[in-house]
Amino acid sequence: MQKFFLAITSLIFLSCSEEKSCEDFRNGKFSLTSEVGTSIIERTDNQQVEIADGINYYAEVEWINDCTYILKNHRNHNKQIDQEEIGNIYKVEIFQIFKDSIKIRTTANYTDFVVESTLEILE
Repeated sequence: MQKFFLAITSLIFLSCSEEKSCEDFRNGKFSLTSEVGTSIIERTDNQQVEIADGINYYAEVEWINDCTYILKNHRNHNKQIDQEEIGNIYKVEIFQIFKDSIKIRTTANYTDFVVESTLEILE
C-alpha cells in the first residue's frame, strides 16, 4: 500500500512539473501568428525584437505581473525611436497556456481594437 501511495505521488509530481506558467514565456524565441501574419519574436525580460518581413522592430518590455506586460519605446530597424510610435503602449495579456504555445490578447492605448494571437515557442 505504501509503494502504491509513493508511486501515485511521484506520478502526480511529474505530471505537475511539466505544466507551463506565464514565466516560461518571458525569455526565448517565439513565432507569433495573428490576423495580420506571422513574425518571429526574440525576448529577454526587458527587451523584445520582432522580425516581420525581414525587418527588425525593437521595444522595451515591462512586466506588470506574471501574465501581463507592456511594450513601449518602440524603435525601428535602425534602432532609432519610431516617430509614429511615440507614446504608443501595447498591453499584452497571456490568457491561455499550452505545452508549447500561449494565447495572448493585445490592446493599445490609442484604440479599442483587440488582437488575439498565438505565440509558439521556437527556442
